[in-house]
Amino acid sequence: MSDTKQRILAARDRLDAVIREICGACHDSCCHQGTMMGVQGLRRLARGLTLEPDLATRLREGLAARTLELRHDLRVAEKVLDLLRASSLGAEAQDALPELQRRVDDLRRFVEYMETEFPLDVQGMTPLLHYSAIRHNLLRSLRRFPGAEAALSTLSRGQGSFAFRGRKLAPPRCIFHQDRCLAESWKPIKCASFFCTNEPNLLAHCRQAMSFDEFVLAAVRVVSTDFVRKLLALDTRLGSDYWEPKVIIGPEAGAVEFHEDLVALLTETRPRVKTQREEGRFMKSTNEVLADVRRLGAGETLVYVCQSVDGAALYELAVAMDRARGQDWHGGLVLLAQQLSEHSFLAHPLWEDQMISQPLGGLEVYFCE
Repeated sequence: MSDTKQRILAARDRLDAVIREICGACHDSCCHQGTMMGVQGLRRLARGLTLEPDLATRLREGLAARTLELRHDLRVAEKVLDLLRASSLGAEAQDALPELQRRVDDLRRFVEYMETEFPLDVQGMTPLLHYSAIRHNLLRSLRRFPGAEAALSTLSRGQGSFAFRGRKLAPPRCIFHQDRCLAESWKPIKCASFFCTNEPNLLAHCRQAMSFDEFVLAAVRVVSTDFVRKLLALDTRLGSDYWEPKVIIGPEAGAVEFHEDLVALLTETRPRVKTQREEGRFMKSTNEVLADVRRLGAGETLVYVCQSVDGAALYELAVAMDRARGQDWHGGLVLLAQQLSEHSFLAHPLWEDQMISQPLGGLEVYFCE
C-alpha cells in the first residue's frame, strides 16, 4: 500500500470517528428539514448507483424502512379524519373536510408509490421529492380543526413522524434518511459540505482531531484507474446535466501516461475539450477558475493538467464550482494532478474561520492506485 493511500485511509477513519462521536447528539436536526434532496442531488445519486451496484440494495432497504413509518403515519391520519367525520363539527369545519380528504389521499398515493419497485433513476426517484410538500399540506389542512394536530401525536403512540418538539410537530426527516443518509457518499452537495457549528460543534471537534491537510485527505476517495475511466464514460453517456467537476490524482507510477489517456478519452467522447497545462503546482484562485469557466462554450469541457495540487487550491476550486453551479453550470471540468502535496502553503480561510460550509465535501477528488 502506498504512503499516500495509507494517509488518506487514516484521515478518513479519523474523520469518521469524529462524526460518529458528534453527529446525532442533536437528533440529526440537519436532516430533519423535509426533503433535502433536489434534482441535481438525484443525478449524483443515480451516478453512484451505477458505479456502486451494492448501494442499490442498501438504498432499497432504507427506503423500505421509511415506507413502514409512512404507512403508520397514513393510518394515523386516516383515523383522525374518521374521528372528525364522526364528531359534531360546525358548518365551516364540515366544508373543510373534503380538502382534508384530498390531502390524506395525496399521502396514500405517495405511500403506495413508495411500496412499488420504482426504478432507482432520476425519473423514478423524482416523486420522492414531493414528500415534504405532501406532509406540509396535510398538516396545514388538519390545523383548521381544533385538536386534530394533537390527535395525530396521541394516536401515533411514539411511532412514525408525528411527534411534538416543544409546541409544534417536529419537521420530517429527509425521505433519504433512515438512521443514516441513504445516499451515502453520493449525498447532495449541500449536505456533503455541511459541518455543524452548533453544540456539540462538529467542525471544532474535527479541528481538534485533524490538521487542515488531514481534513483534505479525508475527502479523497481511493479508486482504481479503471474506475476513473468508467466514471468519465458514464458521465459522457448520461449527458452534461450529470457532469460533476472532478479531481484525479495519480497514480504514483505512470501518472503522466494515464492522464494523457484520459485527455484523449475526453477528446474522443466530449463535444469539445479545452486543455490548460499548469507548470508545477496548481494554484489558481476561485476568481481565476471562474474566469476560465465563463470562457467555455456550450458543452465544452475544461481540463487542467498539473504536477501537483494542495488542499488550499482544492478548496479554491471547490468554491469556484459551487458558485458556478449557482449559475446553472455543471461540471465540465477535470483537474489532473500527478501528486497531492502533503502540506498546503496555508490552510484555507474557510477552515481557519470555521465556516459551517466546508466546500471540499461537494468536490469529487479521486486518488488512483
